Amino acid sequence: MKTINVRELRATIAHSKEALARERELMLVSEGEPIARITPALPAADTKPRLPSLKAFRDSLPKSKTPVEVLIREERDRQ
Repeated sequence: MKTINVRELRATIAHSKEALARERELMLVSEGEPIARITPALPAADTKPRLPSLKAFRDSLPKSKTPVEVLIREERDRQ
């Protein structure tokens, strides 16, 4: 793990990506005290499982033979 102070980080922010790739972790220090640990972020695809599409789910549901308007009217009439 490489340590870097705030001044160095500001001056070399453009090169931080390469440093992270090399070191895998950077320790940010201010006045000799560690204040943060910088690690590479995980890609979004790795953090969340991919869900099937909503369209595929809707298409898998059985089709109702009764129109929705009729079902709503029946439900309202029951109340």
